[in-house]
Amino acid sequence: MADLHQRGFRLATHGNGDRAIGSILDAYAHCLQVAPRKDHRHRIEHVQTATVEDLHRMQELGVAASFFINHVYYWGDRHRRLFLGPERASRINPLRDAVERKILFTLHSDCPITPISPLFSVWAAVNRVTRDGEVLGAPQRIDVERALKAMTIDGARLNFDEQHAGSIEAGKRADFVVLGADPTKVHPLEIRTIPIQSTWIEGRVVFGPGV
Repeated sequence: MADLHQRGFRLATHGNGDRAIGSILDAYAHCLQVAPRKDHRHRIEHVQTATVEDLHRMQELGVAASFFINHVYYWGDRHRRLFLGPERASRINPLRDAVERKILFTLHSDCPITPISPLFSVWAAVNRVTRDGEVLGAPQRIDVERALKAMTIDGARLNFDEQHAGSIEAGKRADFVVLGADPTKVHPLEIRTIPIQSTWIEGRVVFGPGV
């Protein structure tokens, strides 16, 4: 990791459990001590069981996150009952804590582990509803606008691509979708079922009427 860091690469390291996350942060801290670098945007993938201490260190080190938010829906019930227990399970994917610390993050589906659906990931971040219909860790929910930002411009920032993608602005690639409803206006539980009317890639429609 130190070799890649010193050669200028952005590092993305898989870390699910809290011990793994702590070890990754130790490595990033070492890299930055040996060769200080501003705006490195090194990140941790999944960040499922990050503790409050882990998030403090991420904030201090400037480490970003890619949260596997779909985990709340697909495995939240099992974590609560079998793996982590109610208290620890309620804090998986601690988005609200990350927002409060101004940690740069995006959301992902870990495809093919769960299906790709940005709206589903937004829905999961906003509602934190499990397969059994329970809300898992209500204090860690975030609002729709913040979830959409995580899936768009902040995702682009993680890849140093914010000058070309992530928002609809003059001079950027015209990659966007036209939705059948405003996700900030519908009931939060309906976000994942909003229809996609058309999809545009670099200014050309690739899905929708007439394609």
